[in-house]
Order: sequence, then structure tokens, then C-alpha cells
Amino acid sequence: MGGISNDIIPLAYYLQPEFNILIMHGEKDENEVSADFLLKKYPGLKFKKIKQLKKTVNPIADLVAYFQIIKTIKVFKADIVHTHGAKSGFIGRLAAYKASVPCIIHTYHGHHFHSYYNHSISLVLSKFERLLGRITTKVIAISKWQKKELTEIYKIIPPEKAEIISLGIDPGQSKATPDTHRNIFREKYNVDSDTVAIGIAGRIVPIKNLKLFVQVANALISATKKRICFFIIGDGILKKQIEAQCAALDVSYTENVGEKASIIFTSWIEDIIPAMHAMDIVTLTSNNEGTPLSLIEAQFCGKPVVATNVGGVKDIVVNNETGFLVEPGDADAMFKKLDLLIESDELRKEMGEKAAAFAALSFSKQAEVENYRQVYKSLLADKRFQHPTPQTAAID
Repeated sequence: MGGISNDIIPLAYYLQPEFNILIMHGEKDENEVSADFLLKKYPGLKFKKIKQLKKTVNPIADLVAYFQIIKTIKVFKADIVHTHGAKSGFIGRLAAYKASVPCIIHTYHGHHFHSYYNHSISLVLSKFERLLGRITTKVIAISKWQKKELTEIYKIIPPEKAEIISLGIDPGQSKATPDTHRNIFREKYNVDSDTVAIGIAGRIVPIKNLKLFVQVANALISATKKRICFFIIGDGILKKQIEAQCAALDVSYTENVGEKASIIFTSWIEDIIPAMHAMDIVTLTSNNEGTPLSLIEAQFCGKPVVATNVGGVKDIVVNNETGFLVEPGDADAMFKKLDLLIESDELRKEMGEKAAAFAALSFSKQAEVENYRQVYKSLLADKRFQHPTPQTAAID
């Protein structure tokens, strides 16, 4: 469960009347949660699990996954293979090339060219991506900054191969009002209506820098007279370390639903929209990002955001209007901007209204679907096919 699943499953659902789509996916890691709930929301999609395909590197399993993907592509007779994610993008594109697929597309939801690994490993990964770029028909960047990184800074692909398609938010079919979502969520977690709730959503892993979130939370608890609490929505390998940091700082925390504490760990939440409605501010502390879906969702729900200025964040947050951007690792700046919003109900309301209007205008699922439809059609128009209905294989 994560941003990629929440993006491509509804995308495939809305494209399937025109394209015959098969979604190939790997096996989730131990610290991940399945996105099966999306299948109820978006029924009728076809899936193929490649069990050996995992995020962790295992040469034997990866080789088996490679041959299984080739076999699946050939049986499906795919005209397009569209990959998402680093590991799936690497193995999937190689398999598609080996299977002589005429159109190979890769969407960069993020990248590993800095901050994840040391300089040497980052250089090796960049070289591999450049080689993959040669066999990729079209690359999709999800923000202007990401396209610049791919084409100018790291020179992964030439500009003519890259296209920008922004992520889209599907409002869904829920008839509940924002206030209803807010009240139900807050009642569940025993948070009073006058408490200012600050949330962060994502994997609890090094690149997300949750230590900064806890550090700033501790400072804010000491500085303000207002009632505040913090939510960490997600899970990951560093959860115990973050809890240990809370304990060392004497910041109360809990994983138990309904138990009061300064920091509440919710683990993964299937439907993030009610949680976003329950927040007053949403933050992000990452050292590297693609285009974080959580910030788009927060603004869609009318919440101001305070985020580190990394990756494509500058393309989805209007600084000083829908939220504030600070430099990565700058605890003092993060504290000041959050404190400003905590202390001013009026500022939160004003920025939240601007955030909702901006998100509705800029991040439409319908626009995303139409943009991908046009990409698929333009690529297919240049090829000769045997199938009356184009076959698309998405690899997540």
C-alpha cells in the first residue's frame, strides 16, 4: 500500500473500457500492508502476482521474476508495457525489451539518485537508469522539477522522451461531509475538537526523516499553550527507533486506538481522506521525494502543509499560499512555520481554502487519465498491431 498503488489502480480502472489491462505486481515486504481494499473500490481489474518480485535485492529471485514477466508479457501479447517503481521499472523494462514489446513506458514516482545511498551507489544507479532510458519509448515525470532532474541534472533521458503528467486525486463516491469524516476519525482516536492535530503520512524509513518530525513536535509541545497532538500515519522499519526517540525526549506516544498521547501511531490506514479531513496541518520531512501524494491529498481536503523543499514538492505546494516550504533538515524553520499555523486559526483557514482550490484545479484524476490515454494512443498510432483492443501491461 502506498502512493503508487493509490495512483495506478484507479488509473487502470478508468482506462480499462478502452484498453485491455493486466496489472503485474510483486509480493509485499513484511513491513508493508496489502492494498487489497482498492480492489473493492475499483472492481473488474485483472492481476498477475509475480511472487519473486520484491523490493529487496535477491539475484536468484530477481532472475526468476524477470523470466516470469517475459512469459506473462508474451502470453498476454502486450502492445504496451508501463512500469512504475524502481525495482519493477528495472526488471519490467528489461523483460519488455527482451519480449520485443513495441511501446515501453516508465513513470518516475520518485528516484534514487541522491539521499538514499552513498555517492558511489547513486552513481551506479544513475548509469543503470541511463541504459534503461535507451530502451524506454516514453518516460513520464510527475512534476516539472522531476522532468528537469531526469533530463538536465542527471541526464537520464533526452528531453524529447519525457512528458509531464501530474498525479490526480479521485474524489470517490463517499457521501460523508468533511465534518463527518473529521468527527468520526477524531472520536475514534479520542482527540478533542479544539485540539490542533498535525499529521504526517508515509513509510517510516530513513529517507522520510521522521526523527525531524518528532524533534519539532517535542519543541512545539513545550512552546505552545494550545492543545496539540501529532499523528504518524504509516509504518516501516524505523518505527521502533522513532518510538525510542519519543521515549528519550519524554514525549508521550501510543499505538493504541483511543488512548491519549502527544504522538499517535496509527499504522497504515486504508482510506486516507477521512484522516486528512481530521488533521489541521499536514507536514512532510523527507530528504528526497518524487511528488508526494500525501501533500496533494492534504490540500485536496483543505489542509495547509509544511514540507521540506525536495524533489517535486515545489510543484505541488504554492509556498506562502497553500503552505510553507523549508529546507530539508532545518528543524528551526519547520518549527517556526508550524508554530505560526498552530497559533492562528485564521491563517490555517485561509491557507486551507487556497489549498483546496489549488488541488481541485491542478490534480484532477480525470485529467491524469486523459493525459495517459493520449500518450498511449500517440504511441500506438506509430505501430502496427494484431489486436483490435490494445493490450497494456502495468508493472507495479
